[in-house]
Amino acid sequence: MAFAKTEIYEIDRRKLLRMTGTMGVGAMFVNPAELFAAGMCEKVTIDNGSIEADQAGATLQFWIDGLHMGARSNIKSRANITLFMDLNQSAVSYVESVVIMDENKHTMGARYFDASMKMRDGHVPYVRFENIELDATKTYYCVYAVRSGSTLKLFTSKIDKPEISRLNTTFLPQKMRDDFKTFLYGNTANPTPGLITTQFEFYTANGLALHCARGRVHDMASDGSSFTVNIDFMHGDVAADHYMRYFIVMDPVGRLLGYHKRTFGDGMSGSVNVTAVTAQQKADDNLPDLQVANIADCPYIQFYTEDSYDAIARNMIRLR
Repeated sequence: MAFAKTEIYEIDRRKLLRMTGTMGVGAMFVNPAELFAAGMCEKVTIDNGSIEADQAGATLQFWIDGLHMGARSNIKSRANITLFMDLNQSAVSYVESVVIMDENKHTMGARYFDASMKMRDGHVPYVRFENIELDATKTYYCVYAVRSGSTLKLFTSKIDKPEISRLNTTFLPQKMRDDFKTFLYGNTANPTPGLITTQFEFYTANGLALHCARGRVHDMASDGSSFTVNIDFMHGDVAADHYMRYFIVMDPVGRLLGYHKRTFGDGMSGSVNVTAVTAQQKADDNLPDLQVANIADCPYIQFYTEDSYDAIARNMIRLR
């Protein structure tokens, strides 16, 4: 997962619509910072508390899949980007539109909502833009427009030099962070912190045959309160320092859905069932509510397997 710092501006909704029209793909979208510089809107200094973008609970969280081709060929690199904003939908204040634009302020994608469109906990739904052209050397902007009567608050974030999202330490329990230091902090064998196995990237010579993630959803309650995701072992247990240890399920932007840690010699083999994060796990690992997602809100899930020695492998399961 990645985070972007957010600035907030306030403007009359009718004025913005006159300037931007319908915000169709390819249309120009006025950067709120430029409106502020021209005296056409106001900047909100503190609206949602003091939240740092590199900490759990940051306002904008995003995950990028793709950008594999850029360094390997002259094919333009395309990617999918999923966004999650810590904003709630209500009848009096709700996210009306989300726009992603390039550094020239051309709209690359737009989504529209009303007050009834929300997650089960009241948050605005995930926003996903698929197969858009992203350049890892350029800058992009995301704007969430929150409507309150005739007024709009524009939550704006800059995504600078995007790269493929990886596991990082921000939303992981401390005990898991300590176990993952080899992968998440980097060492001689793995000079790129957070690198995980995909069909595009692998940092050891052992190949993908024994180091890929395979799983399936066995059941899921309609309200997301319970689920079972069955995840295969990548390979059998080899030794006390080389065995299938962690099995993790996350939402589209890297928030936890469920996880299981094995101990060597526990007699398990073949696969592990991962269920929803429990109240006990939340208490033991000091997990804030925003750090844990609801699977019923997810258009897809991502899951990981880890063998404590060689690799962390990742895959996805679409739910709808």
